[in-house]
Amino acid sequence: MPLALLAPGIVVIGLGLVWPIAAMLAVSLQDKFPDATRVTLEHYGTVLSDPYFLRIIGRTFALATVVTVIAALVGYPVAWYLARSNSRWKHLVFLGVIAPLMVSIIVRMIGWTIILGNEGLINAVLRALGAIDEPLRLMQGFWSVVLGLVHILLPFMILSIAAVLGKIDRSYAEAANILGANPVRTFLSVTLPLSVQGIASGSVIVFCISVGVFVTPIMLGRGQVAVLAITIQEQMVVLVDWPTGAAAAMVLTAGTLVVLGLYGMFIRRHARR
Repeated sequence: MPLALLAPGIVVIGLGLVWPIAAMLAVSLQDKFPDATRVTLEHYGTVLSDPYFLRIIGRTFALATVVTVIAALVGYPVAWYLARSNSRWKHLVFLGVIAPLMVSIIVRMIGWTIILGNEGLINAVLRALGAIDEPLRLMQGFWSVVLGLVHILLPFMILSIAAVLGKIDRSYAEAANILGANPVRTFLSVTLPLSVQGIASGSVIVFCISVGVFVTPIMLGRGQVAVLAITIQEQMVVLVDWPTGAAAAMVLTAGTLVVLGLYGMFIRRHARR
């Protein structure tokens, strides 16, 4: 009976996750595709030793880390407001948080292009004020991609943290206040440690999406912010080098799993304290 209940989930995971990863691993170990003649690790050697690939790998994980940290710092106060405030405006704030999820990512990126572009709103205002003569290059950079990703992924962080904050018994904070703790110490010693699980959940979601992002670097980076997802697409579609592209995909998958594993160890160690 338990196996019958698990069967649909096992089938979905097997077909949607395990089989594609296994197929990609098989391609990455071939000397060429589709007419492979031998098994080789040379494509992994290329990805892990070539300065071009190493630079892109570093940029990809740096981008995901920066986006995750900024989303946590910006999202925590909003999540606090949603979970603890009794204001009548709270429902409007909640609507504002989830509203971007109802709009296509492409539409949101076009909106940022209108704001940040050379002929966009910011440059137009600065020119009108006489502050600049030439348009500022607000796009085509690392931080423009970070801005777009934070805008896209911030709701996931806020909702994850708010869900945990809402379950924390307020009597813990009241007890700390009675014992003489000021609001800052109460937050750092009581509320923040108890909300770590929410931060962890939101961080995992944001990091996993950021590390495999494709559309945002293309639209806001304008080809100047190459990440692994774009490089994999170029290797497979443009250069038709499937084994190298598959090896890069496996490195991306393995690197993400390693980071999440280390992060999980940190959270479990924190939970035992």
